[in-house]
Amino acid sequence: MRILIVGAGRVGRELAKRLSQAGYSVTIVDKDGEKLEIAQSEADVEGLQIDVTDPRFYSEIDIPSYDVLVAATDKDEVNLFLVAMAMAYGMEKIYVRVRMKETVRILTTLGVYDMIVEPDIIAGLLYSGITGKGKPVLLSDVFVGRYVVAAATVTKQSPVRGQRLRDVLRSRDLEGRVKVLAVFDGNEIREPEEVVTIEEGHTIIALVDREYLEEFAKLY
Repeated sequence: MRILIVGAGRVGRELAKRLSQAGYSVTIVDKDGEKLEIAQSEADVEGLQIDVTDPRFYSEIDIPSYDVLVAATDKDEVNLFLVAMAMAYGMEKIYVRVRMKETVRILTTLGVYDMIVEPDIIAGLLYSGITGKGKPVLLSDVFVGRYVVAAATVTKQSPVRGQRLRDVLRSRDLEGRVKVLAVFDGNEIREPEEVVTIEEGHTIIALVDREYLEEFAKLY
C-alpha cells in the first residue's frame, strides 16, 4: 500500500513513522524543508518539498499511484483543497485533519462525527484506520450516495461573480441539486449564510449531484 501524507508537522511525522515501521511505502510532502529533514531522520520515508497549492505539485507527483491520502497540514483550507483534488483523481481513501469548528460542520454534514484534535491521538487513530486495525478519523468518502464533494474557485471571468449564492442556484435550476457547505474567502472558511455575494477568489465547497457536476463547474 502506498500512502501520501501532506504535512510534516507532529501529526504527519508521527503517522509516517508508524506506517513506515509497519512496512508501508510512505511519501511525506511539506513546503518546509526543515520539517521534512526531521521526518526523514525519524523514518524511512520519501520526502518532497513543495507547496501543495502550487500547480506544479500535481505534475511532479503521480497522485493516482497512491492508495491513501492523508491531509494533515495545520490549515483547514489547504486540507479541504487536497480532499477536492484527491477526489478528482478518484482516490478512495482520504483522511483529513481538522482544526476549525466551521470545518467540523462541513464534515458533520457529510456524516463524519469522530473528531479528535490532539496531534498524538490523531496520528494513532489515523494509523489504526489506514492499517485496518480500528476506526479511521475523519474519513471523507469520495462519493456520498449520488453526490460528490466538489470545490470551485471563482475567477475574474466567472458569470456568477458579484451575485448572491441563493440567486445563482435558483436561476440555474440547481436548488436541491447543489448544497453549498462552505466558502473559503482567501483568509477563512465561512458558512454560506455569512457570504453576501460571490467574489473573485472565493472557493465554493459544495455537495453536488453527480449528474450536475458539469453545470456546477460552468458557474466558475
